[in-house]
Order: sequence, then C-alpha cells, then structure tokens
Amino acid sequence: MLKKQSVSWMLVMSGLALLAACAPEPKPVEVIPSPGKGDLVLLIEREARTGPYVESTAERFRIVASGEVFKAVRWSADSGSLEPDAERVTWTLPAAGTASLSVSVETESGKSAEGSFHFNVIAAPLAPNTVIDSSPDVTGGTCELAFDNAGKGHIVYTNDTHNTLWYGSWDGTTWKTEQVDGPSFNTGGVFVTKPVLAIDAATGTPHVGYLKGTGAIANATLRIGYATRVNGAWVRENPDTAAATRMGIALNPDQGQPAIIFATGQAGTIRVATRTAANTWASALLPLNTSYLNSDPVFDATGGLHVVTTQVTNNVATNYLRVIRGSAIESFRMEDTGSFAPWLSLVWGPSQHVLALSNTIPEGDKSAIDDITLGTPLTSSTMNSSPVDYRFASSDLAFGGGKPVVASRNGTALQISTTDALGFWTYTQLGSVDDNTRPSVAIRPTDGTPHVCYQRDGKVSFQ
Repeated sequence: MLKKQSVSWMLVMSGLALLAACAPEPKPVEVIPSPGKGDLVLLIEREARTGPYVESTAERFRIVASGEVFKAVRWSADSGSLEPDAERVTWTLPAAGTASLSVSVETESGKSAEGSFHFNVIAAPLAPNTVIDSSPDVTGGTCELAFDNAGKGHIVYTNDTHNTLWYGSWDGTTWKTEQVDGPSFNTGGVFVTKPVLAIDAATGTPHVGYLKGTGAIANATLRIGYATRVNGAWVRENPDTAAATRMGIALNPDQGQPAIIFATGQAGTIRVATRTAANTWASALLPLNTSYLNSDPVFDATGGLHVVTTQVTNNVATNYLRVIRGSAIESFRMEDTGSFAPWLSLVWGPSQHVLALSNTIPEGDKSAIDDITLGTPLTSSTMNSSPVDYRFASSDLAFGGGKPVVASRNGTALQISTTDALGFWTYTQLGSVDDNTRPSVAIRPTDGTPHVCYQRDGKVSFQ
C-alpha cells in the first residue's frame, strides 16, 4: 500500500515559528515573518501533494489544533481563488511568483490565532512533447522557432539524414511541414545546413537563411542561401557568392526586407547582404579588420543593425556590441572573455535594452545575461550581468511579458528558466534530449507561453 505523505507547518502564534516537515525525514526549521497574536499552536497540513507549488494547481490544506474544536475558521489569499470548507480549503494557485495564504481561527474554548504563510509558486510545465516530423529520418539537429503576432508557430529545421532544409507551421494544434531546399535534379539544389529564421510578425511571412554546398558538409565550401514563402511556394535566392561559416538573419523594420550577416570564420571577413528587391541583394564587407562574428543580429526601429563581434588580442577575446547604420559603425566594449568566445543569443529586452547570453559555458563556470542599456552615443551605454546557471552545453534566449526566458541543455537534460516576481530564477525540467544539439526558445505572444524546439530520439520535437 502506498503511504500518503503530507507536508505540515507548526505555527506558534506568539512568534510565528514555522516548522516544515516532510516524510520520511524532517526539513530544517523555517521561520516566516508574519504578524499574529495568541499562543494557540496550529498545524497547517498540505494534503495529497508533495513537491513544488505549480501555478494553476488546486492545492488542498487542512488546519488542526491538538485538543481543540474550531468554532470559526476564515481563509484568505492575496491571489488565486479559494474554496473554503470549514477547517479545509482548496486554493487554486496564481501565476508564478510569491503568494500568501492567511487563516484566522476561533475555538470553542475561546482561543484565537491568525497568521499568513508565503509560497514560491513556479511556472506550470509546458505541454507534452510533440514530434513535428514523424518521417523515419533523423531530423532537428538544428532548429529555429518563432511566432507571429497571431500566435502561429514557425520552425525551420534540418533533415540530418539527407542534409535538407524543412519548414513547419503550427496553428496551435497541428504541425504541417514542407521542404524548403536540398539536393534536387536539374534545379540547382544542393546540401543544406545551419538554417536561421526571421518572421514578419505582422504577416507571418518566413524569411530563412542557411548555408549550402556540395560534398561532405564538414569540409565543403559553403555559401549563404535565402528562401521565403510567396503565395504558397518557396522562392530561393543566392544573396552572395563569398564563402561562409557563420550567419544570422534579421528583418529591417525600416525597409521590410531581410539582411543576412555572415563570416568565413576568419578575422575581418564579416559581410552584410541586404535584400533590396526580389532576387536583388547588396553586399558589403564591414570594416572590422580584427573581429569575428559572434551573435544573432537584431534591428532597432530605425534600421540600426545590432550584432556582437569578438576581437582577439594576445589570446584575449573581447566582445563588442556593434551598431551598423549604412557605412557608419558604433561600438560598445562589453567584456573580456579570456580565450573562450562562444556564440551569443541577442534579443531585445525592455525599452532600449539589448540582452545577450552565451550559447555554452566551460565546465564549472557560470554564464550571465548581459543587459545592455543603449546610450547615445553608443559608448555611453551601460551593462549589467545577471547569473543564469553554473553550467550548460547549449542555450537560447527569448524575452516577452517583461521576463527573460532561457532554454538550456546540459548533457541530455533540457530545462527552461524564467524569473518569478522577485527576480529569482525558476527552473522547469523538460526531460531528456539528444546530446550535442541546441534548443531554440520563443514566446507565443497571444498567451505569453514559452515554447521550445529541440531534437529528441533523433526527431525534431516541440514543447
């Protein structure tokens, strides 16, 4: 028979000392400051459940006092909904953050007591895992996820068995997939890898950048490709003939056209290819002679392209935020990273804030979100770094609803992290994923829910 477990708190109302206990071994004494009076000893028991307090969960509590019979019990909470039933109460927990449950009692013997209890409520787990592409091939070694303003999901991912590029759309229930590019007969299609995605949030139009070439991908000379969906069909273009190893794509809100920033991996070879019309691109080499491309690109509302580059001097890597407006480039020195310079996720935070988080960190180190408040000129910007976790192998960053959201993989364990009402990180485990892959996280604007794409058991998946 399975033994029922409960978590109890003993409240001494003269001092409101809170003792937490959980079978089979007691936890240390925890004191919660709370106003109260009287010397009645109460037990508050959590019934049926154990573990963390999860938003929207119905929790049931019971209040008891040894040798006493209650004449009146009054429950209240600062948020969430209550269903009192004498000495019991069902409390449907509010959204993630801190919440308080209060109770006051009177006994038949004339004693009384009251107090408040404070809880850390965590975000609810995401929806169950969904396999996006159920084909027998290995898919999703690389994936990129985004949403438009209507809440429609968009993803690009690789078919790793055949080095092809695929796109998927999600209506809130079902994923539909279609091939974008890859090897083909007499149409110029070749092997594809490392796709990136930008979505026109207003129209839902996908803009996809990727690397393509022939032969073994690990040794091939790769060049950038571009594809967009027009009237239900994919239009593919060749923005530049220069070799490329790293790239990112972003939409210029001032022009409504995409820009692809890319590099060969050698210092001083960062280029920007800007689409000016259908199948027409302008490409320019940036005058950053000793810099490496090192982040996703983002545009501001006036068409300034923001990106992080890394400059290496005497084996010391230094990150700079660059803002590119035509031929003019401003720079803000962020930090030295030693000899370690991982790729950074770059997203807009609140107002004039840019947030950056490294894709990976060395074992035993700790990574931080760099929150850059942009100044005019850019050199007057300021930066604040907030630790996220002590180790992870890959990660992605999003911002929405006033909060950062991080998806991170450590080995084969995937978690999503966001902040509670006090700014502390909360961590939700999403189960196992395939090693040596990177998740992508995006926040659905219609309900504020973060979602993640990743590879699990060789299949591109979604939560």
